[in-house]
Amino acid sequence: MATKYEKVISLMVRTNMSQREIAQELDMAEETISRYKKRKDFRDRTFEVEREFLGEISSEGVRTMRQLLAAKSELVRFNAAKDILDRTGHLPVTKSEVQVTEPPTFEDDIS
Repeated sequence: MATKYEKVISLMVRTNMSQREIAQELDMAEETISRYKKRKDFRDRTFEVEREFLGEISSEGVRTMRQLLAAKSELVRFNAAKDILDRTGHLPVTKSEVQVTEPPTFEDDIS
């Protein structure tokens, strides 16, 4: 059975409950949770639980991003594609300065 210590961490990571709500749920003082949060071992364990939780939901996130690539909104599709490319290490081309020696000419190709 999980200790209150572990239950606090789990509720902090997996729910949107406030510290006060967690304290009420577990029938403990809010100050106890505040003391827990100051401990390095608590912060380390919270980080581990966050990593585990993110691992559990990452496949759902990938499916959602894939679905967003087919969204009706061009902006949504663009942002989804950009996010995927950014996260997989595909960086935009680096900007470079160009010296122009003569003024540009524009061709009116709109009929």
